[in-house]
Amino acid sequence: MPITGKPSTYVKSFFAESLQSAMEHAQVEMGPDALLLDSHDAPPEARHLGDYEVVFAACSEPPAPPAPPASAGVEALQRRMEEIRELLGRIAPSGAVQRGDSEVVSRTLIEAGVGTALACDIEEAARLRVARRSVRRIGSPRPSAAADAQSLLKEASEEIAANFAVAPKLGRVTALVGPPGCGKTTTLVKLAITEGLNRGRAVRLISTDTCRIGGVEQLRTYAAIIGAPFQAVEGVAALAQAIDSAPESALVLIDTPGYSSALLRDLGGDLAGFLSGRQDVDTHLVLTASMRTDDACRAAELYDAFRPSKLLFSGVDEATSLATVFCTAFRRSRPVSFFATGQSIPEDLEPATKERVIESLVRQLPFGVEAVA
Repeated sequence: MPITGKPSTYVKSFFAESLQSAMEHAQVEMGPDALLLDSHDAPPEARHLGDYEVVFAACSEPPAPPAPPASAGVEALQRRMEEIRELLGRIAPSGAVQRGDSEVVSRTLIEAGVGTALACDIEEAARLRVARRSVRRIGSPRPSAAADAQSLLKEASEEIAANFAVAPKLGRVTALVGPPGCGKTTTLVKLAITEGLNRGRAVRLISTDTCRIGGVEQLRTYAAIIGAPFQAVEGVAALAQAIDSAPESALVLIDTPGYSSALLRDLGGDLAGFLSGRQDVDTHLVLTASMRTDDACRAAELYDAFRPSKLLFSGVDEATSLATVFCTAFRRSRPVSFFATGQSIPEDLEPATKERVIESLVRQLPFGVEAVA
């Protein structure tokens, strides 16, 4: 029996198809000052009640509302409905976080180019993170709408960050592969300068693009300008000899032809087999950031024969968002190494960072980007 003069405390679980719906149901029944104790997926034996379970506590159980007199009829029912609407308006989180605007994160990500299923998964995970961290201590002030919005932004950013990786580094022997016109040759020269010469390291440039008319001339010219040894090779035997003869301290960078899907099957098999079989070759797949995500993923699938360890994106300056970067890295489970951000050599090259990708995806959210990690 509770002590006289002190309110009793009771705990109750609520189930619903979404976490937010369960929380709203709980707060409607138990009042806006009820405390969230726990939130999790519903156990299997209770899954028929809803996918999520939230546990709330209140200091005293609210009395059941008296049944309206039979004579009140429709007027009493209307008054009760107005009371419920007013209560819901008071307890619902305001601003961008309320369920009335529940898809604000996923809509923004979809508009940026993220696939619908992935965008919805990110929003749901972010809201679950917010709910799990929103347990208030008794007597503590209720978070403001702005704080709720920033919490959702922070959790959405962390969820995006958790779904892809960056690895801005090169192996001693690095090859760039990718579709025609993706910027492999100019990116190779940028890497030669920033990751080699600027670090006081010897550089050797090798081109395997000998079948295309003028395929080696551009890289030969760049090599002469920066003062790096250059070699054009035909066939994998010559390529192996060029790699093995390079000094151990030298950064060896290999340029390859841009194969279409048909040419890759007809002409690229030997090179793909050689690069994928050499454990000492770090192969980066170069894709254009302004490509549609589906096109980039199809190109990545086509170049699976080379077994690239990383993705490198050119044309970042031309992309309205980096959704293609994020989605391709997520789908292909490959880290992103570098961003080529323009035509200037070597200035327009930078190590890939999660911060740049995240900012490009969440900057259109209505509650700012201050919380981006």
